[in-house]
Amino acid sequence: MSEQENQSRIAVALVHSPVLNRKGEPSTTAITSIDVHDFARTCAFYDVGPVYLVHPAAGMQALVSDVIAFYLTGPGGERNPGRKESLKAVRMTNSLEEAQADGDYQLWYTSAAAPGGDLTDVSNLPELKGNHLIVLGTGWGLDTEHLPTPNGWLSPIKGIGMVRHLSVRAVLAIYLDRLTR
Repeated sequence: MSEQENQSRIAVALVHSPVLNRKGEPSTTAITSIDVHDFARTCAFYDVGPVYLVHPAAGMQALVSDVIAFYLTGPGGERNPGRKESLKAVRMTNSLEEAQADGDYQLWYTSAAAPGGDLTDVSNLPELKGNHLIVLGTGWGLDTEHLPTPNGWLSPIKGIGMVRHLSVRAVLAIYLDRLTR
């Protein structure tokens, strides 16, 4: 077995549907351009990818396509070559299943509240063989009843302040920093 085959590959997915709303009901959230830019830049910084954005709506997919095209083939890439390079890793998918199939990934879900059962520290993923997809949700979290069963859950990030949870962009940065340290 070659060294390449023995290495773990890490990718990231940001799920906008299906997620939960504040009442705990199935919902869908909008993609923002800051999600696209910040996820791509953070993953490029830590050499992790691809970056999957999960949303079934054609309008949201068109927004992402327009943002990326501005940098990959438009004037944005000339003004900001680093952003052009990082946005090459973004993949738009209709569903988490589609993202999972793209790299035959093992799924690792995240949550601000620890679910029951065994939790995996994100820093252990590189030691596990195979391709791994760190799955983050928007809204009030992943709607796990309507998503594929994960291989496991990552240990939540615990704060010491009064706020219940961090922005999803901050969570990504913390997980990737822990992953690479």
